[in-house]
Amino acid sequence: MENPNDDQPDDNADDDDSQNLDEWAQQLFANMGNMPGMPDPSSMAAQMRQFMDAEGNLDMNKLMGGLRQALGQAMAGSDPASGINWQATTAAINRLVAEQGDDPTPAPPDKQMLDAFSLAGLWLDKATAFDGSPMRLELWNRSRWVKDTMAAWQSISAPIVARLGDALIDLVGETGPLPGLSAMSDMIVPMMRSTAGEFYSQRLSKAVADLAGTTLSGTDAALPLVGPPTVALLPGNIEAFTSGLVAPATDTSVFLLMREIARQRLFSSTPWLGPQLLALIEHYAREITIDPATLREGFDMDQFEQMGPEHLAEISSQVEDRLFRPASTPDQQAILSRLEVLISLVEGWVDTVVSQAAAPWLASVAALTETMQRRRASGGPAERVLKALLGLDLGSRRIREAANLWAALEHDRGIEQRDAMWRHPDMLPQAEDLDDVLGFVARTAADAAPDAMDAQLNWLVDQWRKDAEE
Repeated sequence: MENPNDDQPDDNADDDDSQNLDEWAQQLFANMGNMPGMPDPSSMAAQMRQFMDAEGNLDMNKLMGGLRQALGQAMAGSDPASGINWQATTAAINRLVAEQGDDPTPAPPDKQMLDAFSLAGLWLDKATAFDGSPMRLELWNRSRWVKDTMAAWQSISAPIVARLGDALIDLVGETGPLPGLSAMSDMIVPMMRSTAGEFYSQRLSKAVADLAGTTLSGTDAALPLVGPPTVALLPGNIEAFTSGLVAPATDTSVFLLMREIARQRLFSSTPWLGPQLLALIEHYAREITIDPATLREGFDMDQFEQMGPEHLAEISSQVEDRLFRPASTPDQQAILSRLEVLISLVEGWVDTVVSQAAAPWLASVAALTETMQRRRASGGPAERVLKALLGLDLGSRRIREAANLWAALEHDRGIEQRDAMWRHPDMLPQAEDLDDVLGFVARTAADAAPDAMDAQLNWLVDQWRKDAEE
């Protein structure tokens, strides 16, 4: 027999929905107290009373206004696109750097250091076709390095955080529609972006602070973090690096200066190179696949009230090695390969040029070069930062192959033709060329050597120039 009440509205269902909405709204408002810059959760929950009517029910119009105001306070200072509060992140990095020990501001370069700087430039003049544009030597501490490289870290990190925010928003959607969620969607999205920003900020702070404690110079990570004409060294880190070396301190100073000057000459003489490196990193970051299982494991949406800064730091530590999936799509593999090759070409070129330039003058150049190679193999600056921020493994083997390729090109056709390969990215070797160095040299020999007609035209032009000068 049919129940005559089956077709009647269920007033209790409406009451249940209202009660669920009330409970959900109170929990959401309390959770916002865990966000940076907000009062503690108990204080936030207490403020819910001002949004209740005489019967103790929520006035949703007042609540929505209060939530928007609270969210605005929580998001103050955050980048809307990424959700990261860069000012707070920089402060966190500086705190971690301060924990590494004394970080005194170095004195300006003395005469001995300036003489070494000039000497390094003169030796490089004979080893590279890139001219010695005027450069400025500066000595930094770790805090100064952080300050002057933060713009580059923002450029590198922003697309990664945006991707992480998208994944977290999708994760919230998997929990199913909550009562009133559609009305709150304009606030849920920025909340998730802020949570993703705070989460990744923990990761970024650790990576940059770690690099600040070990980097020897401005571009030691093979990335254009410091633009020319600045040649920056970090004497405090260099002192720790050289403590176990047998090479004379003067040799080490000249060697490290040569490496930094060589990178800055390369970046300065090839204006496309720095932007291309950063663009590849940003492109790779946009294609990163966030592992939803790992994200779901870390962000337990049933325990969202615990998502304060301390809990986010704990999550970051637990899942940092599992969050980013390895490159899997053809596009990701192509970007990864190009990025790895380009960084390897930069560092391999620096190795080759510095070794050639210093060999006649520094008896310890071979030992110093080997020390740098061991440093890379055990996880140098470039390797650590790319692994920490992107989940990208840079192999030191590729850098050795790139150094062999540059040396072979120089032996085959000289310094001018070797460095001419940097004129355009399309001229540079690809991944398969590093696997077949001699084959690449042979394949490009015809393009490098002018034919008889070109040689004759070049001779005529030279004669015309000589006649004009006379």
